[in-house]
Amino acid sequence: MWGTPPTFTPYPKLGLGAGFTLPLSNKTAENEHAAVQLPNPGATMAKLEDEFKGQAVVEHDNEPPAYDEKAAIGEVKEINAASVALAAAMAEQQVNWWSPNMIKLYGIMAIGYLVSTMNGFDSSLMGAINAMPPYQETFGLSSAGSTTGIVFMIYQVGQICSFPFCGMIADGWGRRWCIFIGCFIVLIGTAIQAPAQHLGQFVAGRFVLGFGASLASAAGPAYVVELAHPSARGTMAGLYNNFWWLGNILAGWTTYGANHHIKTSWAWRIPTVVQAAMPGVVMIFIMFFPESPRWLISKDRAEEALAILAKYHGDGDVNSPVVQLQYREIIEDHHSTTDENPWWQMKELFNTKARRYRLFMVIAMAFIGQWSGNNVVSYFMPEMFKQAGITDDNTQLLLNAINPIFSMIAAIWGATLLDKLGRRFMMLAGLAGSLASYIMLTAFTAESANHKNLSYGVIVSIYVFGICFAWGFTPLQTLYAVECLENRTRAKGSGLSFLFLNVAIMINTYGISVGMEKIAWKLYLVYIAWICIEMAIIYFFFVETAGKTLEELKSIFEAPNPRKESTKKTKVAVDEAGNVVNVGATTSGI
Repeated sequence: MWGTPPTFTPYPKLGLGAGFTLPLSNKTAENEHAAVQLPNPGATMAKLEDEFKGQAVVEHDNEPPAYDEKAAIGEVKEINAASVALAAAMAEQQVNWWSPNMIKLYGIMAIGYLVSTMNGFDSSLMGAINAMPPYQETFGLSSAGSTTGIVFMIYQVGQICSFPFCGMIADGWGRRWCIFIGCFIVLIGTAIQAPAQHLGQFVAGRFVLGFGASLASAAGPAYVVELAHPSARGTMAGLYNNFWWLGNILAGWTTYGANHHIKTSWAWRIPTVVQAAMPGVVMIFIMFFPESPRWLISKDRAEEALAILAKYHGDGDVNSPVVQLQYREIIEDHHSTTDENPWWQMKELFNTKARRYRLFMVIAMAFIGQWSGNNVVSYFMPEMFKQAGITDDNTQLLLNAINPIFSMIAAIWGATLLDKLGRRFMMLAGLAGSLASYIMLTAFTAESANHKNLSYGVIVSIYVFGICFAWGFTPLQTLYAVECLENRTRAKGSGLSFLFLNVAIMINTYGISVGMEKIAWKLYLVYIAWICIEMAIIYFFFVETAGKTLEELKSIFEAPNPRKESTKKTKVAVDEAGNVVNVGATTSGI
């Protein structure tokens, strides 16, 4: 136990405190209730508190006050900070990105990323085996139509049915157990699906697969985001959804190789067996890793949480400014909402204006992330090539296997830019490129029957779409929704996000299957119109989450205009020694 909440003198403009204490217990403490003084970083937070009180975040038409050159050590740099507190902490503590503890954190993150491969594998798997004659002959299916749409969407039905259990397990037992159980259920689903001789068994296996994948996916993003270093959360957590493409690539090349060399039903059975590979790897390692520090604090296990934060965010230093800043904010957040938080209670997701805005972000991201034309490419790429005049099934599968390689490279590049360019810019730029690609795709496909050479234009359009969407949106599809949720609602909110995401996919997938059969390329016109609407929604309503700790987002969502508040930047002057020597005016961004 860690007693009473921390006490400090608030500084409203900056969200900082001076002279406050935090409880700490570790093996070196003489008393398990010993209080640790938050480092009074004379060169950082104390300067903000004492030297610049009254002039921070000044709103006026003149230039911001000049910094004290006499107090500065060496060259002074000005940065535009979304969070002055985090900027101050980071200025004092330079992160060693290649320390042994950081390398361990990368390993933990990498295993967490593998959770994302499950959904990526399935999307490529079903699109590929759906083009295989042995698969169609086994179950008496066609490459498009109502029954095919049902087989595809039953995976999403399983994911929707798992929703009530996501919060219960992730909040009650922890993020790791939720991931472990989800992966175990995926293995059971694989065992049902792979040997199927009848369509009913195959569909049942897909339902179980979806159920397990949703459990793991509800906890996976939360686990990664809550463990990521705050100064690189965009990149470290954004890479999570990029591994969707790794699953896509693995499925694409497995199906291509199996179809090329095998002409029996094993051509589609082998890829369905391989579907268990990544969940199996996650199961082996996940329980050896640390639990989310935010979940631990919610269970009154603050000692363990502080030790984890110190090890992975402070390189073992419990007094690190970054560690103490996060620890103080997490405990503050926990103590501000100490009422019961039962897993079945959903009202706290929407019982205040701020929470309703958060929920709007989560739901909007779920639909935008699936209704931007990406599901057409993911699930029906071979059929798209067929309608463009590319009829050889091996050629279709080869093109299907190559595409995600380019997309994954683009997604990784995009993840490295999230903290530099911001979430909003990335989404808007990615959708702008996707819109241009769909316009080209529609034009080329419409005329490909009369001009065979235009089929190459179709291929280029599909690949360019994949690159643009992956660059701007793939890193954010899970990260953004998780960032927008509070600590206490993150697990159940993630489950709700996956509920809406799978409703979107289910409607989309079934509609695409019927649409491809009935109206062919004219279906693309729907996505052109919808992408324009999505861009308007993002521009006017989506908040910017980059450059802030998860706890600092609370003030953003409680503002009268969260979108406008989130784009504000404050000029912070930092010298070579890491001292914050001036805090200037606040400006608004895109």
